[in-house]
Amino acid sequence: MPRIVVRVKVFGQRRDRRLFLPARARVLDLLERLGYNPQVVVVRRNGKVVVEEEGLASGDVIEIIPVVTGG
Repeated sequence: MPRIVVRVKVFGQRRDRRLFLPARARVLDLLERLGYNPQVVVVRRNGKVVVEEEGLASGDVIEIIPVVTGG
């Protein structure tokens, strides 16, 4: 099965990581694999904010930014 590799950065963490995913992976698939709830994060793909249904491509740089709320 063909795979892609993306680089994942999580806001507030120093290290980024490479992640191998199926060729037709979406942002939602990546979030599920990493254990993130899509309702509490913002995802940027190559510097642009994207929705969970956005497809991924090999070489993409994904940034996961947790949303902070409070009162």
